[in-house]
Amino acid sequence: MKDDALAIVCVVVWVVAAACARLLGIWLAVGGAAVALGVAVWILDRNQARALLRPSPGLLAVGVAAGGVMAAVSALLYPVLARRVPFMAPDTALLYSAFRAPSLTIASIALAPVVVGEELVWRGVVQAALTRRLGRPGGLVFAAVAYALAHAPLGSPVLVTVALLCGIAWGALRAASKSLIPPLVAHLVWDALVLLWLPLDRG
Repeated sequence: MKDDALAIVCVVVWVVAAACARLLGIWLAVGGAAVALGVAVWILDRNQARALLRPSPGLLAVGVAAGGVMAAVSALLYPVLARRVPFMAPDTALLYSAFRAPSLTIASIALAPVVVGEELVWRGVVQAALTRRLGRPGGLVFAAVAYALAHAPLGSPVLVTVALLCGIAWGALRAASKSLIPPLVAHLVWDALVLLWLPLDRG
């Protein structure tokens, strides 16, 4: 019951933070919420968090490979979809302008704690709570849907769609490995490549 309540609080705080992103900026609002919630999860359930974040060479390799594949697929699909979906290019440009608000150096430094917090919340607390109630497939799917919808207040259909697809991929890594290391590393690799270092709109 306590874990379910924590999951609900995490989702509500995330939605509120996303709603504040236009005022405060995406890094401060959503990134700040991710770090704060991650710290709260660590404090409230340190033993479980530590177990889920215990690395091994195999888990790290799976995460790097998955993140690299996801980034490559994104780079291949984006030009095709941007030509066929009218809103995709302008919506993507708006997203990149938000992510580029801080310098590349500051964003790169901030990325790791934000992703750790995000994974502790969504693939740690929320997916675990839903899996206990719905089973592994249901928990994975509904956690990914909740993850996508929690980004809806940002007003970007591209971001909601990407969050859903990435949420399914990272959730599957979490379910298959019983660890947060593969989804965390895959998330970090994908974000670093697609959002910061090799953006899809680079032409």
